[in-house]
Amino acid sequence: MLVTSLLDPKRWPASELAALYHERWELEPGYDEVTTELLEREEALRSQSPRGVAQELWALGLVYNLIRFQIEHIAQQAGVPPSRISFVTALHFIRSFWFVAALAPGKLGNALQRLRGDLARFVLPPRRSKRSFPRAVKIKMSNYSRKRPLTVREAA
Repeated sequence: MLVTSLLDPKRWPASELAALYHERWELEPGYDEVTTELLEREEALRSQSPRGVAQELWALGLVYNLIRFQIEHIAQQAGVPPSRISFVTALHFIRSFWFVAALAPGKLGNALQRLRGDLARFVLPPRRSKRSFPRAVKIKMSNYSRKRPLTVREAA
């Protein structure tokens, strides 16, 4: 069941809206990559001025796109689509590369080849796109029994 405020079925067919809903969830991993991995769960920006916030956002976008560019390059070398390359592994790869670059800038070419040496570590297992995950309420698990109010018979 899909609830929407778009009421004209000719302009917005239900099948298109349902397809767009699932497509929207394809974007969620990108947001997760930025907030969880790139920002390391620190979702607050440090700048105190609007100009500084804009600079931080531009830098974040630049770094994210550099990682995605590296992912595309690794995918071409491995012969798989970019969606099969691990963002976390590529992020660690780039961080390691910059560490090496800072210590020995003259050895960048060799370091890059060494870091990319084992392409298999970047490749994720094939996607199972035919799966569907309907929304459901998760039950909170606890090691402790629930306190329940006494019934009238138990109180007497």
